[in-house]
Amino acid sequence: MHPVFERLFAVMCMLTCMAGAASAATAPDFRKLNVRVVDTYVLPSFAKLEKASGKLVSSLEDVCRSGAQSLEAAKRDFAATVLAWAAVEFLRFGPMSQIGRPERFFFWPDPRNVTLRQVNAVVAKRDATVLEPQTLIKKSAAVQGLSALELLLYDDKHPIAGDDEDARFRCQYAVAIAQTLHAETAAAIDEWKGPDGWRRRIVDPGPGDKPYTNAEGAAGDFARALLTGLQMIQDRQVIPMIEGMGNPARPVRLPFARSGLSDRYIGAGVASAQGLYDAIGLGRNIPRAKAWMPQWITQAFGRLSRDAPAAVKELGNAKTNPDRERQLRMVRFHVQNIRMLVGREIAPLAGLAIGFNELDGD
Repeated sequence: MHPVFERLFAVMCMLTCMAGAASAATAPDFRKLNVRVVDTYVLPSFAKLEKASGKLVSSLEDVCRSGAQSLEAAKRDFAATVLAWAAVEFLRFGPMSQIGRPERFFFWPDPRNVTLRQVNAVVAKRDATVLEPQTLIKKSAAVQGLSALELLLYDDKHPIAGDDEDARFRCQYAVAIAQTLHAETAAAIDEWKGPDGWRRRIVDPGPGDKPYTNAEGAAGDFARALLTGLQMIQDRQVIPMIEGMGNPARPVRLPFARSGLSDRYIGAGVASAQGLYDAIGLGRNIPRAKAWMPQWITQAFGRLSRDAPAAVKELGNAKTNPDRERQLRMVRFHVQNIRMLVGREIAPLAGLAIGFNELDGD
């Protein structure tokens, strides 16, 4: 953290000490907390992704049938799917703990351009096995998911809307990717629901259930997911951008840069983290001496929702702008300190022993 930001945060933490000893926070009803998070955040977010990816399948099929006149609709549906993905990508437990499933949705970071190389190889060979979702899903994560689809959908030199054999293959390949995304989302929802699904195991864990034996364990995973989402914004987006700004010879790698969605994607990530934070309700029943903490977090989320997209927008054209670098560092400051307050203060006050792995490196 920048020394100035460290001093600012230290001053905030001193306010707690100056306030004197605080009474313990009232422990939440963890079962009610889990019901609230699953039913108001988790399941609606996956339902939104299922709907968006389903529309994406239909619009890409229209492109393959009717050509360029349907391309803009497909791009709009791609954007909706990307933003819906931002709401669930950090929920890496339950159905999303399946090995490789998050990467099959979005293979990122990709510093060595594995996606570009592997997708180009698939297209060059006209590998027909990628045209069927049931075989595509077994392949490398780099040749499926949103990263691969973005390459196909935003390639002006080789548009999927053409009428030659290459374009037809690319279009069918794009449809198969969208079908796989939609099927994976539907499978995740099915795994959440049902008499022995993840919702039941989280809300009413039994003695033989794994990985939860009580409601506190599941509540801890929701808090860890929040920290993970913030860490992903910081480590996968903001820090690489800051490093790129400091090295004129180094390209600034942005997620979804080809589609021009980088700023909207980070904005969706911030909004999703705040949505999960609000659903968990960790800021409730905080002792008076520490009431400034949830107040500061709410204000910080408000600043991030405005400042993070602005700091990222068209960043490749602003590498030499010192104001833009300062914006990015302030975004990092707010993300990092929300994580610190939640992980080290607010979650423990609520009785959640979540560990500090997500906070390593602070």
